[in-house]
Order: sequence, then C-alpha cells, then structure tokens
Amino acid sequence: MRILFGLLTILGLQQCRCQVDIIEVDPMEGISTDCGYVEVRPGAHMFWLLYHHDESFAPDFLEPLDPVPIFIWLQGGPGASGVGYGNFEELGPLFLNLTRRPTSWTGLGHVLFIDSPVGSGYSYVTSEGEYATDIDQAGLDMVELMRGFYSKTGLQDSPLYIFCESYGGKMASVLGREIVKAVNNGTLQSNFKGVGLGDAWISPMDSVNTWGQYLYQASLLDRNGLSQVESSAARTQQAVDEGRWDDATSLWYATEIAILRNTDNVDFYNILYPHRLPTTPKMSKDGKHFGLKDHLAGLFDRHVAPYAVYSLDELMNGYFKEYLEIIPDTVTWGGQSGDVFSAMNGDFMKPTIDIVDANIADGYKVVVYNGMLDLIVDTPGQELWVERLQWNRTQEFISKRWTPRYYKDGVDTGGFSKDLDNFSFWWVLDAGHMVPTDQGEFMLYLLHDTVTKIIP
Repeated sequence: MRILFGLLTILGLQQCRCQVDIIEVDPMEGISTDCGYVEVRPGAHMFWLLYHHDESFAPDFLEPLDPVPIFIWLQGGPGASGVGYGNFEELGPLFLNLTRRPTSWTGLGHVLFIDSPVGSGYSYVTSEGEYATDIDQAGLDMVELMRGFYSKTGLQDSPLYIFCESYGGKMASVLGREIVKAVNNGTLQSNFKGVGLGDAWISPMDSVNTWGQYLYQASLLDRNGLSQVESSAARTQQAVDEGRWDDATSLWYATEIAILRNTDNVDFYNILYPHRLPTTPKMSKDGKHFGLKDHLAGLFDRHVAPYAVYSLDELMNGYFKEYLEIIPDTVTWGGQSGDVFSAMNGDFMKPTIDIVDANIADGYKVVVYNGMLDLIVDTPGQELWVERLQWNRTQEFISKRWTPRYYKDGVDTGGFSKDLDNFSFWWVLDAGHMVPTDQGEFMLYLLHDTVTKIIP
C-alpha cells in the first residue's frame, strides 16, 4: 500500500465533541495491513481489511499467544461497518483521531475486519438485486470471502476466531456454521476454532420482552411507563408468533419509541450515558435516509447512523480511502448501508438460537459475553435464550455458580463467567453495548482466555 506523507488534518471524536488535530507524520506508518475485495456473487463485492499482529501493542498483563490467531470482527446494524466503526472506535490500532489505542486487539493476534452484509462500509453491489435478504445468504457470502482472503494471505493454518457485536452475532454464528460445513465438504481449508458473541442479537424478543423490567429495576421507568413498554412488547411478540416479520420490526420500533418517551431518551447502548434526543447529524429534516421511510428511517437513524458520524465518515471517505488505494472512486463508504438495512428488514427479528446450538454441537468454542449496562441487548434477555439451548448440558450449565474475573491481579472485579465444556457466558461489568470500548483491558483478557481455554 502507498503511504501518504505530509500534513494531514483529521477530525477526531471524543464523547460527540469534535476536535481538530494536526498530524505531521503519517499515522499509519509502521502499521502492517492488507486488504482486498472478493466478488462473492456476480455484482456483489465484499471488502476485507487485515491488521497483522503487532507486538508493540501487546498487553503487559497477558502472555503472548502462540500460534498467533486471527480474530474476525463483524459489526452490527445490519449495515454498519466493522472496517470503519469497529476499527477506529473499538479495537483497531488507532483511535478515530489517529492516535494509538493501547487496547488494540492487534497486540494479541491478526485482526480481520469484514464489511458484511455486502453493501456495508466499503462493500458494494452493482444492482439492487444483489443485496442479501437473510442471514443464510450473508453467511454463504462470507465463506466465499474467506476463500479469497486465504488465497491472498496464506493464513489458513492460523487459528481462527469470529467475534462480533449486536446484529453481527447472527452473522458470526452463521459464518461459524458455514465454515464448518465448507471444511467438512472439502471446499475450504481453515483452522476454525470458535465464535465470540458480544451483546449479540441472537433472540430479539428475549431482549424486547425484558426491556421494561430491566429499565424499571434500574429506576428508569415508573409503573405507568412499564405498562406501556410491556404492552408494546406484547404486540411485537404476537407479530413474531404469527410470522409477520416485517410487522414485527415495525412494532419493535414502536416499543423503542415507548421507552424513549418514558425515559427522556435513555441511551440504548449504555443506560448510564447522557440522555439525548434520538437524532444524529445524518438525519434529514423529512425523516428519510437513503430512501428509507417511516419506521425504517427511525430505526436506521438510531441503530446504523451512529456508526457513521461525520468525523468517521470524513476519515473513511478521505484519508483512509486514499490510504487503502483499492476502493473504487464510485464507492462511498456507507453509501449503501441504508439499502442493506432495508433488504434485511424481514430477517431482523428472527431468532438464531438453533444456529448457536449447532455451533456448540460442532464442538468448537462458543463464548457469549454481554455488557451489564446495555439496553438494546440486555443481559437478562441473553440469559433467557441461553437457558433454552438444546445442548444436552444446558441445565448443568445453568446450575453452576459463576466465577469472578479480574484481568490482572490487584484490579477490581471486571466481570463473572460460567464455563462448561466448549461453552462460556461472561457478564462484563461497567460496560454497555460496545464492550471493547468500555472495558478494553478486560476484553483483551476475555480474548486471551477464549484462545487458551482447553476444551475437555
């Protein structure tokens, strides 16, 4: 890749306040990357970005991993960009203001960001008919991408772990399933080891049905507000029970509105963040996004647009796009994200507990982790679907006592975990939806534990 030199003006974001930093040395100098496009289907081009393992970021409280693993990161949405948001806001080597992140995952392994489903981030389609419309197609697309990735990098023998956030949990679980299928039928060579499901949208209704009580117990709803939220959730559940998936997404939006009105706009990603109006700089005056209307526009504005705030948008369509060199001039980072969100609308509220069951049955590591302050995917809802796993040791797992966890000696409790065979559940304290952002050191410890844990 060509390295840019000279004076760069970069917009940085800190707690939604922009600042301008002047950088005289190329911030990517010394950081080893690779990237590429894979045409996963005719007219559907998926983008990947790899940061190579960098010992200069190695955490001093953890032993190096040998062999060096690959950590895939899949963002949520659907339509949000891991190459953008996950990279610069959560776990890549640089913060959004292009200074070094001391908790970068590159200190433990290679980090592979994939913009999925196709159309997210730098990924793009050449016609509307090429967007994925369900999680199964998204999984097949990502397996095709992995074939192209391995062909270019030769890293198929490196231990592979898939980590994710939010809707990315559905993609991570299905990618794990499809990798196992492809390896077993001889169409893919991969040293796949497991999945890490972070605040994952695995069972949407278990989240929606617990929102009211979670907020009530946190003193963020009174009884009147609780009644309104639970009534709306019940209507959403009815739509799901009847298989009216588009209606279910619309009613999910109505339940969110009931929460916002009764909590003075609580933050869905961290209930302790400042309450603010559910708008972003990208929201147009007529309430439309990239052609989206009605409830889809509102949902996009709350759950996808925040992943593309203006300073990140400027970085990805300016300096970073030029740094990567291979992004077509016609491609705007995030330009098709609204179309992705719309195309997956009918799939959004469908549960994927059965796919997680398949991941466990396949014998690979499955780790569920959740931030205690997350609302959109609250921990009580996560516990509910875990208790319904068909795994033959589920009841034994539920009866186990959890274990307190500390990322190093002398620090306060960072969380708790239960482990049985190849399945683990982690409760992460003082973290919301974006666990790597809120608890970076503890997240590195969780990664390290996942890789080094021996399955009996």
